[in-house]
Amino acid sequence: MGGYPQKGEKPLRNYKNRKRYITVGFRVSPEQRDELYKRIHLTGRSIQDYMLQSGLNQQIVVVGNERLRRRIIERLEVLEPKLDEIATGHPDEENVMTELRTIYEITETWE
Repeated sequence: MGGYPQKGEKPLRNYKNRKRYITVGFRVSPEQRDELYKRIHLTGRSIQDYMLQSGLNQQIVVVGNERLRRRIIERLEVLEPKLDEIATGHPDEENVMTELRTIYEITETWE
């Protein structure tokens, strides 16, 4: 389909040739919606751009607990072999580095 990379029989892009074709949604109260739209309007950005920038670039404060600590340890155990590959000169794992950065940022903000 259009010469795009494929995984099995399916192309990695959707049929309309879009990279972003996944929808993310969540529920808010009317007051939260109004406040959110006011902030978005003040920035002059689209809702999508505002939400992406806000969600990906803002510091999030996390209340650390035992369950979260265990989840992070389990995830680090999964990432360890990939880190060994990176250490031996196979730096193909940008997603691993992004995930490690996220874990680091979470642990730095624990209250």
